[in-house]
Amino acid sequence: MAGNLLIRNAHLPLAVRAETSWSIRVADGRIAEVIPEDAGVPVAPAGTETLDAAGRSVLPAFADSHVHVPESGVELLRCDLTACGSREEVLRTVAEYARSRPDDEWIIGRGWALPHFAGRPPTRQELDAVCSGRPAYLANRDGHSAWVSTAALDRVAPELLRDPPPGGRVDLDADGTPSGLLHESAMQLVSHLIPPVDAEDLRRGLLEAQRRLFSHGVTSWEDAIVGPFVPTTDIYDVYRRAAADGSLRARVTGALWWPRDAGPDTLAALADQRRDCVPGSRFACTAVKIMYDGVCETHTAALSRPYVGVPDAGTGLTFFDPAELAGAVTEMDAAGFDLHFHAIGDRAVSECLDLVEAAHRANGPRDRRHQLAHLQIADDRSVARMAALDVIANVQPYWAQADPQMLDLTIPYLPGYLAGLQYRFRTLEEAGVRVAFGSDWPVSTPDPMDWIHVAVNRSHPEEPDAPLFAPGEAMSLRSALRAATAGSAHALRREHEAGTLEPGAHADLVVLDRRLDETVLGEISRTRVDLTFVEGEPVWER
Repeated sequence: MAGNLLIRNAHLPLAVRAETSWSIRVADGRIAEVIPEDAGVPVAPAGTETLDAAGRSVLPAFADSHVHVPESGVELLRCDLTACGSREEVLRTVAEYARSRPDDEWIIGRGWALPHFAGRPPTRQELDAVCSGRPAYLANRDGHSAWVSTAALDRVAPELLRDPPPGGRVDLDADGTPSGLLHESAMQLVSHLIPPVDAEDLRRGLLEAQRRLFSHGVTSWEDAIVGPFVPTTDIYDVYRRAAADGSLRARVTGALWWPRDAGPDTLAALADQRRDCVPGSRFACTAVKIMYDGVCETHTAALSRPYVGVPDAGTGLTFFDPAELAGAVTEMDAAGFDLHFHAIGDRAVSECLDLVEAAHRANGPRDRRHQLAHLQIADDRSVARMAALDVIANVQPYWAQADPQMLDLTIPYLPGYLAGLQYRFRTLEEAGVRVAFGSDWPVSTPDPMDWIHVAVNRSHPEEPDAPLFAPGEAMSLRSALRAATAGSAHALRREHEAGTLEPGAHADLVVLDRRLDETVLGEISRTRVDLTFVEGEPVWER
């Protein structure tokens, strides 16, 4: 299904003559003409729908370069804690959810935030009290920790809790018993016991999340884990079916999961999955996801120097031995996959670049889209190497703010000079590194106007008086818009389909509720999407 459309009197923030009113003609779902109004009005065939933008800003639809879509949709259908603002509100929400689901064997949810528990970590006893003794598993907002009840822990063999999997940590009470907090790979001790999410729930989650993303003007994305990491990420078949039956209207690039216990047949299996997704279709698996380190808040991001005041943390951790991973990375590169590394600490960033550089040397030049996701801490040498190797900075700009997670859980534990090397968006751009924006939803908001607000202002959208976080790294509005459109489309290998208003591209468009060049920068996040089009057909209207 493709549309014929003529949009008149549009403000195009990314146009060379941004002050001019423009017309956009869409034919058979693709951009046919983009011309200034003072040059005349395009001649449109009979049956073409006309939309008067009345001076509102029109952009190529947004692309999200790092998101977990069916998982986010499933979380919307479960115990969703993302809107909770305190420990008390989290417990009250869990209690209300448990009461509303008396027949559910498990209480499952996500979205509580570590800063709300900074003074006193959450305990299994608190969950026991609000879950009526049922097993409960609540992943935190960033997905790197889980809060579980006593009934859930009782289902795990004690020796596994005493000696968790490599890269995992089980928090203990003073008497040596598990407190109810599991980190990183230790989460799987309980997550693997949760009743599996059936295909219909995953499908419902995908379609609900797609609707939510359309409401924010996002029509293409890279799903950052496609594979059996946790039950809600084993979504390959869900996407394929939705693409086949037409219910998937967005364009999706899948990053196939590289397991920590990968064997000699793993790459061939991923290549088979890529082959079974038609290139250029609604769902294409051209990338591989490698979760290389953890996160700063739990002292598991891999740093070049030890964490401050946390002797047991050392310099954090990596989930792979780089010497053992090097051969696999070179083989994945030779097979034509784009590598999507989770790399947060400066040591992780440097070691991932070592792996990419070795693959370059072994395999020679080609069109690569390797990327470092999150990229929280990067020194000057790593920034220069990224530019030289053409490695994409796949960043989550919403995180670059002085919120409690940064001020209370991150900066106090980082060696001083590392704290000043966080989220260096302007430095990356000026060094010639390609920048792509992503949300990491459900970790943080899927609304691109919120990401853009933080990228430009370096402050929380709802807290204008909060201290600015590294304001020298703020991007211009134009640069931030490019990163959320063309930059992310390039990371997805869909730059000829999305992220642009060039003639021939798919007419995936957003009409905003205002003219951006007349909007105060401190109010960018108040911008809403009035209309979202996929191939000239409306898929969302406010």
